[in-house]
Amino acid sequence: MSVPSEPTLDEAVAATARLWWIPLVVGILFIGFGVMTLFDVAKGASVVALIIGLFLIVDGLVEMFMGRPGGSRLIAVLLGALLVIGGALVIAYPEYTIATIAIIWGIVMLVSGIARIVAAVRLRDYGWGWRVTLGVIEGIIGVIVLSWPKQTAYVIMILIGIYAILGGSLQIAIAIQLRKAPDRLAELRAQGGDVTPAF
Repeated sequence: MSVPSEPTLDEAVAATARLWWIPLVVGILFIGFGVMTLFDVAKGASVVALIIGLFLIVDGLVEMFMGRPGGSRLIAVLLGALLVIGGALVIAYPEYTIATIAIIWGIVMLVSGIARIVAAVRLRDYGWGWRVTLGVIEGIIGVIVLSWPKQTAYVIMILIGIYAILGGSLQIAIAIQLRKAPDRLAELRAQGGDVTPAF
């Protein structure tokens, strides 16, 4: 029985380069979503809510029909139904979904800030003053977020839009580099460069 030989460097690079269109498509979708979000935050929030809602619904259906090994069938069905209902509500009311995320973030920041202050004051070790300052800042941010959750949700969507555009641009850059990889490898070999992969 013959053992299949491992692909050469040229074959591996060529095989990878043929997939250049995948990051290109992902990048275009990311940029499109980012631009849409920056120009229409409500639509961007609807897309985010749709993704979250579909994830919850699929997870709920899997839980209902497959359950957990060794677990109660009734609990699996109830939990799955709860996830499906939650997913449907998320899709139906996207504005509340983003606001809820903002509120959760505010609570986390507030609790984290308080915990950091308490720990720093009790320990009083090296740099405890800076940790108190950081805790105060986190607490203030938490209070602001909880006081104005809708405005915070708006800012979150703007940041998501900017991140999507930057991430999409990076994906397109990766796609371009992948497509050029075989030519780049040939150039390095022609120049006498070391093209041996390092492990």
